[in-house]
Amino acid sequence: MTATGKSFEWMLWSPHEILSAASDEFVAEGFRVRLMGSRLEVSFEASGICSPGSARALAEKYVEALKKRLVMSLTPITEAEFLERTTPPFRILTTFPVNREDRSRVASAVREARNELLASADEALRRCYDYRQDAHECMNTLKGEAAYAAYKAMEVLVERFGSEPKAVAALGETLKTAKRVANTERHIPKKGQPQPKASGRSVELANEVIRKYERYLLGRP
Repeated sequence: MTATGKSFEWMLWSPHEILSAASDEFVAEGFRVRLMGSRLEVSFEASGICSPGSARALAEKYVEALKKRLVMSLTPITEAEFLERTTPPFRILTTFPVNREDRSRVASAVREARNELLASADEALRRCYDYRQDAHECMNTLKGEAAYAAYKAMEVLVERFGSEPKAVAALGETLKTAKRVANTERHIPKKGQPQPKASGRSVELANEVIRKYERYLLGRP
């Protein structure tokens, strides 16, 4: 484990390059968990005292949930240990391209592992994370699926607060903007008009609103 202030990092050692396709970000037990390929970061964002032991326990629980679904060895190690294992002559890695089937399997494992950790967490937040993942997985398509998923995430938050004015009062005007932009991007163009590639603006705005909701749940401004 590498620690910097309230942030802790591990490298995830795996015999397969499939993990390079993994990506996720969510808040659990007062920590922000970020999975970036083989790198796992856990940062304390709640109020109060940061416990390195709690960070380690959360990381191990998350890695165990991933291992169970990927059905493969997965070990959190320090960056120094990772470099020792990947620098010749200690070991020469043989890499293989990650195909579409691998990416789909990793995405499914990431979603299930996240939802296992958040089983008792806020339901609206869990649903927002699922829609956000859907949006990111559709970002490179020519259709409006990413914007549609971003719009659905905003609808979840409106439903959570009971109305759009109440949601805006709690989370700010960005929610209204995110809904409008996503609604525009997700509409099917009229006959004869080309479908433009999504700009990603709707997903970016949705991410901003979801972050505000995370802070709201943590009791932070």
